[in-house]
Amino acid sequence: MTAQKKEERIINSKQISSANSKKRDKIGVIFYGAVNTAFFKAVRRGLELEASAVDAKPELMIEYADMNPIEQVKVIDQMVKSGIKGLIISPLDDPMVTDTIKKISEDGLPVVTVHTDIPDSGRLAYVGTDPYKAGQVAAAQMSRVCEDGTEIGIVTGSRQIRVHEERIRGFRDYIKASDKHLTISSIGENRDEDYKSYELVQKMMSDNPGISAFFFATTGGVYGGCKGIFTMTTRLKFKVITLGVFDATREFMKKGLIDCAVYQSPMDQGIDAMHILTEKLYNGRDPEKEINYEELSIKTHECLYL
Repeated sequence: MTAQKKEERIINSKQISSANSKKRDKIGVIFYGAVNTAFFKAVRRGLELEASAVDAKPELMIEYADMNPIEQVKVIDQMVKSGIKGLIISPLDDPMVTDTIKKISEDGLPVVTVHTDIPDSGRLAYVGTDPYKAGQVAAAQMSRVCEDGTEIGIVTGSRQIRVHEERIRGFRDYIKASDKHLTISSIGENRDEDYKSYELVQKMMSDNPGISAFFFATTGGVYGGCKGIFTMTTRLKFKVITLGVFDATREFMKKGLIDCAVYQSPMDQGIDAMHILTEKLYNGRDPEKEINYEELSIKTHECLYL
């Protein structure tokens, strides 16, 4: 999103009116995983920025639920009981979560999914990147930097998170169709945690000595994973493609380990998700599109430091 578009979005948001502006409505926000995840910090900044521009000044109730569908449903139920007027959620791809979102949507509570989607749930809209395309973009970059015959390890957060699974599917499909004879030798979950990511990549390399490249299909645990690779190898011989540009990405780009990152515009995801929800709440406007994809881009060492 350009600076001009962001400015226009804020101006438009300021024009939203509310007949009951004296009482602040509550909007629920649920992310998965740890509180300190860099990606969701950026999404949160976007949500808060857009909410602050609304005349009604809704209060955001932000919770981080474990990567467990029972826990996520519990948090949703608690928020509904507290009287939220709308919900923005990064849902786990589980029937329990689907059914819960479907029920509250049928009861008239608007739900917007952000970063990862849950189709057939009755949600109002999805805001995020096209994860299948993101996986293909990452695979294209991997094909560009790897030699013929390279073995690849994939690190994902959870197989219950649709955005992670779709990235892997896109990555796999591109690799299969590529002229390069690349092989995916191992896929492992790090639960978006650095210490698990550190242990995971070392185990993957130990179990599959031929691995010389990694694709991180999640933004969580990149620091731990890269540190695990960095301490076990000659480093510069490895090829690594990640998602997002955060402190961990920058550090290992400088060290020559990460070749490039697929940027997902997390702050814009937050801005656009909140805009769609507040338009529905205060102006009664449905989104123009059900699926709202943010722009993908490639960030390299040269982009960031030259």
